[in-house]
Amino acid sequence: MTTLEDKIFTLKQNNLIKKMKEFHFLNNLISDSEKIIPYPLSYEIINRTFTSYRNIELLKENFSLSIKNEILNFFTPEENDIAYVYFYGGINDSAEIPIEVFPLFIIKIKNISNWLELINKPNFYCLKLFSNKIDKVIDISLLDNEEDVLSISIGVNA
Repeated sequence: MTTLEDKIFTLKQNNLIKKMKEFHFLNNLISDSEKIIPYPLSYEIINRTFTSYRNIELLKENFSLSIKNEILNFFTPEENDIAYVYFYGGINDSAEIPIEVFPLFIIKIKNISNWLELINKPNFYCLKLFSNKIDKVIDISLLDNEEDVLSISIGVNA
């Protein structure tokens, strides 16, 4: 991108963050974040290639405590460390906003379960959790054209 395009993109991302903060549950998550990683670094991390070694499809209503615990256990050795979180959705027109505009958040691993609550919020599309070394990823997304079926993919660096 050119410098002008980067500036325009940064403005769009800043406006999106302001819009996200209008929603109480998103504002709390953003406020609890250690840092926000903007474009282009966020886009680079989000699009890294990972080798998936476990895939699950399930109804949103069956996203239970045991699955949440399995996700948390995936990061257990790094309990006091940070994680990177990418969330696509949460606002009414998020489906019309390019995925690149959504930033990446650095959070304490102990706060992952708060982010997992977004799965049950309106306009949820995707939640990606990366380990602090960005060598592990958990991708939780709605299946295409499905409003209540989740695809959960767990992977490691390719």
